Amino acid sequence: MLELIFEGYESALLACSLVLLVPGAATAIAARQESSPALAGYGVGALAISWLRFSNRLDDLPGPLIALGFVVAVILLLVPLLRRLDLVSAAGGLAAGGAGAALWTPCVGEQFGTLLRELPTRGPDGVLLLGLYLFGVLAPLVLLGAGLHLIPASALLPARPFVMVLGGGVLGLLALTVAAGLDDELVSRLVAWSIAPSS
Repeated sequence: MLELIFEGYESALLACSLVLLVPGAATAIAARQESSPALAGYGVGALAISWLRFSNRLDDLPGPLIALGFVVAVILLLVPLLRRLDLVSAAGGLAAGGAGAALWTPCVGEQFGTLLRELPTRGPDGVLLLGLYLFGVLAPLVLLGAGLHLIPASALLPARPFVMVLGGGVLGLLALTVAAGLDDELVSRLVAWSIAPSS
């Protein structure tokens, strides 16, 4: 089990994991002080869609639906619809995590490769093992969330417009990339950079 977490950590350092890490970072930044529920939602969304895809329970999602997931995340994270910002942030994270996972082509190591082959026939322990791998891949987001909580709210207040534009802008740009059909090329290049032999 620990091997999967460590393999996930190693994968987080490869370009193919940027498909999960960039929207996750944008989600945390857009959520600001509500980054914990946003990142928890992001992890759940990423796990759910990854499990459905890799266990052959869900075909690839169409681009417009993925783009819609990113748009929903932007709306939920930037527009104060409800007073319960933690619930809204968690829902925005869930939408962004699902959209990111729908695009993700993982860098596969030995342990994760074995899990991917067995996942369609595994029961609930398959979800747990996939979650452990994802925990490793998403570890940089945990550090980002912790860092955001160390910054006092009073210090974040003047930067709030910039932070909102940065986080929401990245998610919006991802939505436009997917809607324009450029996501396949982007993901293919990230995977190629990840498996290219180092010189």
